[in-house]
Amino acid sequence: MNSFKYTGYFENEVLRKRPYLKIEWCIRTVESPEKFEKQEDNRYRFWKKNT
Repeated sequence: MNSFKYTGYFENEVLRKRPYLKIEWCIRTVESPEKFEKQEDNRYRFWKKNT
């Protein structure tokens, strides 16, 4: 698995507000998304179906 850096927002807001999320799921989704969308300011949104 590649090493990833996380923003303070991701660690302090996203994960805190969504305790059901696992970092491993997020990494797998970024590494192999079913769909992704470029947003402004060099941001991306990624999707993957639950398996």
